[in-house]
Amino acid sequence: MCEMINSNKLAKLRTVQAKKQNWRCFYCGFQMWDGDPTLFSERYHLPIGSLNRFRCTAEHLKPRMDGGEDRQENLVAACKFCNQTRHRTGKVLSRPRTSGTSESE
Repeated sequence: MCEMINSNKLAKLRTVQAKKQNWRCFYCGFQMWDGDPTLFSERYHLPIGSLNRFRCTAEHLKPRMDGGEDRQENLVAACKFCNQTRHRTGKVLSRPRTSGTSESE
């Protein structure tokens, strides 16, 4: 029961972050989807089989195994590919700089 509550809380926090990020991955900036992939597939003209990479996931900036919590300030929305890459490397990825941003932003 507790696991289900945590899962629902994490899903809500993930959605809040995804909306703040305009449904773009925190790391790579690609558009993400959640729920039914059909609309995403049609909108971006991608085959359903290739969409799992773009699925929205919750990424902990400070990993849970290092004491990170399921709190808004510790979570970002990341595509499944970037989230899995982060877990394979064992360290938090740095957010790439986008053109037009300054050091003070």
